[in-house]
Amino acid sequence: MPADTSFQPLFDAELQVDDTELTAMVRRGEVVVDDRDVAVLRHRNRIALALGPTRRLHDDKATADHAVHWDISLLCVLHPSPGCTFRSARLTVDLRPTEAAVVRDMSPREVRGEHPVEITTTVGAGLTFSVVPALLEVDARREQATTRSVYQPTIVSSGRGFARAFWDFRSTGRDELQPDRELRLLVESPAEVPLLARFNLTARVSIDGAGKLVPLLRRRAEIDETYQLA
Repeated sequence: MPADTSFQPLFDAELQVDDTELTAMVRRGEVVVDDRDVAVLRHRNRIALALGPTRRLHDDKATADHAVHWDISLLCVLHPSPGCTFRSARLTVDLRPTEAAVVRDMSPREVRGEHPVEITTTVGAGLTFSVVPALLEVDARREQATTRSVYQPTIVSSGRGFARAFWDFRSTGRDELQPDRELRLLVESPAEVPLLARFNLTARVSIDGAGKLVPLLRRRAEIDETYQLA
């Protein structure tokens, strides 16, 4: 598949072991790891995020209220370390650096089931996303695996009406998470003000052959970095 130059990288960061969460999981009996396992995981699993086309939507009511709406595309990519498999991940888009910014809609909102689906998203009436899922045939799964519109069976989102958007990606059974996820945000913000955001990513990986879950997160300093989306 040829490179999509419409997406511009925001960051490509190493994921570190979340020592606080790891300790809590060990105490709860959810995971048993040794120092060797933790050493293998450090600086190997990565997260990349790219900003795609950002479109300003025209709406007379919003303009009268001195607000604008933005249709923002993001591409989230996970790079597993050799010997590791991503089992879950949560991407947070924090719009609080932009005063009075509000998430009006998100895509995908929710995907559940035993088969991958293809999501078609358009901006509908009332400045909301119209999301049309289409079930893919099992035989098409391998062929379509390189397209960004194919998602793993379980995706859950939240944040509409607030200043932070959350996407949870969860594998089912032994399936791995798809590495690429194309996401869209519909955001309302004050007119003539730059749209700023912070990003956070937490994840859990399993060590192949051991069935051990280990929590990961971005570097603390990187979480506080602010990016301009529009």
